[in-house]
Amino acid sequence: MNGLLVLDAPAGTDIAGYTVEGLLGAGGCGVVYRASRDGQSVALKLQSLEHLGDKAVREVDTLTRLAHHNVVGFRDGGLFPPEAPEWLYLAMEYVRGRPLAQWVQEENPGARRVAELALGMARGLEAAHASDVLHRDIKEANVLVREDDGTPVLMDFGVGECTRAPRPPRGILPPGTPRYRSPEALSFRLEGREGVYLPTATDDLYALGVVLYWMLTARHPFEDVETPSGELAVILHPPVTPGALNRRVPWVLSELCVRLLSKQPWRRGTASTCREALEQALASADAAWDVPLFPDASELPTDLEGRDTPSRGRRTTQTGGLPAYPGSTEPAEAPRLVVHARPVSRYPRRRELRLALLALGVGACVMGSAWWARRWHPPVLASSLGSRARVAEPGSRPGTGPTGRRATEPFPSRRPGAVPPER
Repeated sequence: MNGLLVLDAPAGTDIAGYTVEGLLGAGGCGVVYRASRDGQSVALKLQSLEHLGDKAVREVDTLTRLAHHNVVGFRDGGLFPPEAPEWLYLAMEYVRGRPLAQWVQEENPGARRVAELALGMARGLEAAHASDVLHRDIKEANVLVREDDGTPVLMDFGVGECTRAPRPPRGILPPGTPRYRSPEALSFRLEGREGVYLPTATDDLYALGVVLYWMLTARHPFEDVETPSGELAVILHPPVTPGALNRRVPWVLSELCVRLLSKQPWRRGTASTCREALEQALASADAAWDVPLFPDASELPTDLEGRDTPSRGRRTTQTGGLPAYPGSTEPAEAPRLVVHARPVSRYPRRRELRLALLALGVGACVMGSAWWARRWHPPVLASSLGSRARVAEPGSRPGTGPTGRRATEPFPSRRPGAVPPER
């Protein structure tokens, strides 16, 4: 392992009184071990002080402010070794469970269960925001689902911050994952404004909307966000509604998700309003909310399986890498889902629709003209309906038509008793 950023600690190593039991995950900024002290298991996170700088103290300050069932618990923290500190250690709650991406992929939940997961995340954000703490990196990989009660737990506040004591800026945008950045953050950078972007609670809510969208549709609202065109799409264009991509998504959940992804931050509301909306939706949910959002592969017809019908359920994508979170068995990044869902265009086939309507209109006009001609102008008239001039037949008197009538006199209707049109 990299000696600068990762402390290599075999099983049995003592770190600040914690006995290392095994490796849970490793990344660019540190390593996480499963450890124990006094019979209590913890997730022991170690990070290089040289790499962290003042971030070490700020992360401890952030974590000590949080105490909620939907937020990973903080147990202890300090410097190691005490004589010549090189590492910051954080003893966190050891959450036995699966990362959200793995849980959703394997369980294929219905709308009710997805709403309950979103509700737990909203409650965790509500508690964090009430303590003036922003997470700033909400995504599937940073949420664990507890094994015992199925509640979601917000993990990894490593890039979070306390709004009362923000970190010194190191770039235009704060650390985070591009796919979950809000439109206003991307717009700030694209417009080249002076200074740095200061995130707010609505940035966390937008990221929550991205996660909810993924749970409902098996895809993200905008995939290719690291290109100029992708950033413009996030800034300018609304995403396809979840209900349009998946007919099993209840309307109320689809609307709530779209509201969280709004381009106007104020439309997203707060974590409290999101929590209230989810509670109300669950209170009125019916049995349809328990139907899995995606048909399992075994339920699909033979001619549809593996083609255009999205599916979930017991088809986990196998990838390499070390697990990133306590109790997990999956890599740090959320696995990409194996789905087959054709994007639903927000614009139906307008060209074909316009042509069909035009053909109907022309046909109606032709039929109407023919009816009018047959009713008021017998075939003996000249082909021009607008002209009353007639060509005299041989033997007829000048100025008369083929029947002897004057060309200026109207012909009677074929139907007895019909009233001729006004001249």
